[in-house]
This record gives sequence, C-alpha cells and structure tokens, in this order.
Amino acid sequence: MRFDVAILGCGAATPTLRYQPTSQILNIGEKWFLLDAGEGVQKSLRSHHVPFQKIERVFISHMHGDHVLGLPGLIGSMNLLGRKKPLGIHGPANLERWLMEGLRLTETHLNFEIQFSANNQDELTPAWAEGEIEVLSAPVNHRIEAYAYRFNWSPRLLNLKKSSLELLNLKRTEIIQLKKGHDVQRTDGSTLKASEHCHPLNPGLSYVFSGDTTPCSMLNALALDADLMYHEATFAEALSLRAKQTGHSTAKQAATTALDANVGALLIGHFSSRYRSLDGLLKEARETFDRVELAEEGKCYPLQTFQPN
Repeated sequence: MRFDVAILGCGAATPTLRYQPTSQILNIGEKWFLLDAGEGVQKSLRSHHVPFQKIERVFISHMHGDHVLGLPGLIGSMNLLGRKKPLGIHGPANLERWLMEGLRLTETHLNFEIQFSANNQDELTPAWAEGEIEVLSAPVNHRIEAYAYRFNWSPRLLNLKKSSLELLNLKRTEIIQLKKGHDVQRTDGSTLKASEHCHPLNPGLSYVFSGDTTPCSMLNALALDADLMYHEATFAEALSLRAKQTGHSTAKQAATTALDANVGALLIGHFSSRYRSLDGLLKEARETFDRVELAEEGKCYPLQTFQPN
C-alpha cells in the first residue's frame, strides 16, 4: 500500500530563491490529495511528475496568500487540459467565494464541477471519507480561520497468503470471505480459517498536516499517535514572542507538540527567510523530541518508514 507525502514547498510568506511557499502532495493508494497551494505549485507538481488531473481533492489550511494563491492558476490549467471529473476542495468558509469570484473575473469558464466543503470551525470532525481513507479536520490557532488535517488509512480487508492462494484452488467467493476475516466451510466438509490463510491486518497509517498555528490543544488531539506529523517551525526559540504575535510556532514548540501527541516522527517546515542555515532550528527541536527531520523540497516521505519495526 502506497502512502507517501512529497514536499512541494516549505518556505514561509516572504519569497526566497531557496524555498517555495507551502504545498504538499499526498498519495494514498494512488489517490492524490493536494495540501495547500502556494504560488509555484504547478511547477512543483510538474517536477514531481504528478498529472494535474489525478488530483482528486485539495485541502486548504487557511486563506493567507502563501498557502492559497497558486490554486486559481492550477484550476485554470486543469480546465485547459480538459478536466471533466469534479474536484473536491476543503477549507475555510470564505474559500469558495474568493476562488469563484477570481475565476469569474478572469473569465475562467470551467468545464468541470468544483465541490466545496467548509470545515467545522469549532471542533475536530470528519472532513471526508471513502473506502479505507478518512480525513479529519481541526481548527487551530492562527491569526485567521485556520485548520490542520489528519489523513488516516485503515485497511478493512486481510491479505491472503500467496501459498494458500496457490495450493487451495480457491473460488472467488471463498477469497472474498477469507479477506473479510470470515472462516469458509467447503463442500468437502473442511474449514478454511481466515487466521491461518491470511496475514494479520495491517495496523494502518496516519499523517497530520498542521498548517500555520501556535501550540493548541486541538492540534494535540488531532495528532495523537500519528505516524508522521508536519508542523510549521517558522522561528527559533529566541523569537518566541514574534511567533506568538504572528500566530506561528517555534521549532521547540513544534517538537513539544510532537512529544505530547506521541507521534512517530516529526517534519518541520514553513521556514522564515531570515535563517540562512536551518541547523539551529533542527537542534532546538531535537533537544525536545529526537525523531525530527527538516522538510526538504522535492523529497518524498513514505509513511511506512516511520512505523516502528
């Protein structure tokens, strides 16, 4: 099962030649989800060889420009490339009005439907679910309405052992029942036990994307026991007052959230342009939580690598 997150942009609001604004692409079993859409997102998607039309849903954390200004252009390109299937977009309540008015004023006449879903502003709630994938949203503490997201993959079917499949001449109906965890009574009187012929159920995987936020209890609850969390770490601890004033977090605060939520590992990003070297941010984070990496643009992170052996 593929469950990967690729970093398209990990910079903060001020443009630099080093980092793109915030954006990520998530692949869960060949279903593609875009997380935020800062400027330059189309170029970054091209660099990762992600066909625009494969993106099924977009999840926007908040309406600041460095997280959303690339979205109208991406949608326009999807239209030019002949998209017909609907595009789901999740985010703040005013996202739909802003986006549709911009498309109207630029006379971008879409040939596909955009299906908007506004997040719950008060509590942690399911945002979307299909099959083995569930997405939760939670309001977080930024200067404007903002959200974090959790992506859960929870397998519902067992995997049949190859040896059983080859030796038992199983019927399709028997395979279906075994994969559901049901024992099968055969016509010859024998019983096939699912526990003997199937591998144990995979424990699943979970990824949390913090958006922009100061430390808050809602994010702690959303991130509890996640395999991997991406958390903004805009500032070093020496600028903790500045972080609070602007609705952001320090590297140490991001690490404290990871520790309190018992996540498997932490990626930090949304780096301020003031830092020529990020070593200090990484050092501060690791003093609190040792399983920390710097988000690296262009790098893909398979969630399986963050699970305990």
